[in-house]
Amino acid sequence: MANEGKAKALNEKEIKVLKALINSEPHKERNMAMFMLGLKSGLRAKEIASLRTSHILNNDNSLRDSTTIGKGVSKGQKVGKIYFGIDVRNALQEWLKVRESHIASDVLFYTQKRLGMRPQYVARYFYELMQKANINGASSHSLRRSYANTLMDNGANIRDIKALMRHNSIATTQLYFEENETQLGALVENL
Repeated sequence: MANEGKAKALNEKEIKVLKALINSEPHKERNMAMFMLGLKSGLRAKEIASLRTSHILNNDNSLRDSTTIGKGVSKGQKVGKIYFGIDVRNALQEWLKVRESHIASDVLFYTQKRLGMRPQYVARYFYELMQKANINGASSHSLRRSYANTLMDNGANIRDIKALMRHNSIATTQLYFEENETQLGALVENL
């Protein structure tokens, strides 16, 4: 199996089930915002946990369309640009409506004890969510793999995907893709 040992990419049906599970939970706004950041912005668990309100809010408290992350947030201390599409901005807006404003630091996500989210908590939350949905072979990294595959399925070229994934090498980016039998069949049909 080509993807053995790698988190699987999620299909639309699995994503729908996961969203329904999140919406049935306590802290659904926080959890949906974290989910959407992974699924639609390609963030890793560490990056989600490390985000600050200053990463997503302008000086007038309006949501940004993008942000730059770097030291202390991104893998390998690399600087990278993150884009927030409409689905991510909507989820963040819902979270900000219920997020307590008196949290001591400007951490974006926090636990029930009002402590900043740790990467291990985010990864465990998503792993347990995937297990609850009976999605085998999935983890927090499945969101990132799904992001890469969705970009490819929507016609993005590999160089742009590499940049959006914040990879150093296209070879790393290529490891994220799974064969899409529907697309393979369509390619042959178009010959």
